[in-house]
Order: sequence, then structure tokens, then C-alpha cells
Amino acid sequence: MKRNSLFFMAMFFIPMVLLAQTVEVTPFGGYVFPGTMNANGGEIRFNGNAQYGGMISIAVSRVMDVDLIYNRIDTKADVNSYNIIGGNIWQVPLSINYMHVGFTKNFRVNQMVSPFVGFNLGASLFYPKENYQEEWFFSMGMNGGAKFYFSKRVGFRLQAQAFMPIQGSGFSFFAGSGGSGGGVSVYSTLFQFGFTGGLIFRLGNVNQ
Repeated sequence: MKRNSLFFMAMFFIPMVLLAQTVEVTPFGGYVFPGTMNANGGEIRFNGNAQYGGMISIAVSRVMDVDLIYNRIDTKADVNSYNIIGGNIWQVPLSINYMHVGFTKNFRVNQMVSPFVGFNLGASLFYPKENYQEEWFFSMGMNGGAKFYFSKRVGFRLQAQAFMPIQGSGFSFFAGSGGSGGGVSVYSTLFQFGFTGGLIFRLGNVNQ
């Protein structure tokens, strides 16, 4: 699924990149706050941690961009299962990967400052780093902030953002051995809020 998602994103964006007047490439880094999933038989708490990634923004008009976004969070999940007598908490290291396509609306104040808001959709991959099964989910996101341009080619993007993977049945962490064990199965939506910042590199015909 991961390869297919990346392939279709590439096929969608390549023609747009070739036709676009301006393309912005922005590697970024930041921090995401802790978030919790309520679950059948327990709960899962994702620790706050660093996040990083990059995005390609293709200008389709002076005020509208189409975005290709990759965001990664390396964190740990504290899994609390009520199904085990006396309760049990164990920790699972994992990465959370968001691969989204979205739109950004720019509100240009002048040539140097451009506030914006954005909305995006795509897929999220929860990839445990131990002996657990990876899981894919549909997810959505939103962001808002401002771009500050130092020149026609270089700027800085500062934003607040939120990602929301939409969970269903079947996403579970289990512990135990032999004839006993326990786990939690997620049914709710995780809300991951954080901040990022990164340098903007503008390519193509730049008209400020």
C-alpha cells in the first residue's frame, strides 16, 4: 500500500510541477504534543516528541498552493490494558508517518509576509519498531501560520498543525504469553497537535 500511495502521488504531482510557475520546497522540523486514544479494553498514550519531514508546494494561483506533505514522528506509545487482571502498562516504540495531499490558502500582506491556512488528506502509517504489526489509516490534517521571505528565493515557514488518523477496529497492541494475555483495540480518533518551522526554497519563475 505504501508503494502504491507514493506512486499515485508522484503521478499526480509531476505534471503540476512541470506546468507550475513557482514551486516551494520546505524541509521542516518541530515538536508534537502528547495524544491519547481511548480504546476497547484500555487506552494508548503517544508521548510528545520531535517531528520532521518536508513538503512541496505548487502554486496554482497567486494565493493558492497544492501541497505534497510527508511528516514523521518517532515516539513511544504507553499501552494501558484493562483486560489483564490488575491492569498492565507496556511501552511500544514506533514511528508515525503521514503522507498527505492538501491545499494552502495564502493571504499575502506584502512581498515579505504571507499568512496562510491549509487542509490536507492522505494516509498514515503506524510502524512499531518491535514485534508488532504495522497499520495504515486514512487521515486528515490542517495547519495555519505564516511565511516570511528573506529574498525571492529563500524564506521561512512557521506553522501550527494538527493530524488526525481515523481509527477503526483491528488496530491492537497485545501483551502476554501462553494461555493468558490482553490488549486494546482502538476505535477513536487520535488528535496530534504541534508546531514546525523550516526554510523555504523557491524554484521556477518567482513573481512577488
